[in-house]
Amino acid sequence: MKKRKFDLINILKYAMVVVFIAYIALLVSQENTDDVPVKTISQNMLKVTNTDGMSQGTTQDLKKYYGLNANDYDGVMLYIPDDVMSVNEILVVKLKNQEQANEVEQAVKKRLKTQKSSFEGYGVNQTKLLNSAITETKGNYVMMVISEDAEKIFEAFKNSI
Repeated sequence: MKKRKFDLINILKYAMVVVFIAYIALLVSQENTDDVPVKTISQNMLKVTNTDGMSQGTTQDLKKYYGLNANDYDGVMLYIPDDVMSVNEILVVKLKNQEQANEVEQAVKKRLKTQKSSFEGYGVNQTKLLNSAITETKGNYVMMVISEDAEKIFEAFKNSI
């Protein structure tokens, strides 16, 4: 009787190890976020927010505000404020390779720092939004959101890739 219990416990141990390995393999296989077009991500993000007061940025705007060349990346989505007193902004950059991540992350940090220094002291609402900005690098994507809907937009981004 003891031998039978011992065998059952060993079988259950091995079964748990196999299930655990299969689970890890499944998670790793789903980590491939490199093939979602920026247009798809953009559509999903814009569904959850109102873009009144923002307009779609151009490649010149990307260069002006971030110092980045859109042609260096697999895709870019930029929404910028229409008004100089607004800070609402959405940026998604699809990198061609992981080595580009640091450059884009630094450009985003610089943009946030510039905006914070511009509104510091008198733009209380703008400073609050800038301080709650969400930046994220996931796979070959870098995202930055400054908006009252930042959490919803970020969730849409995560769910898209």
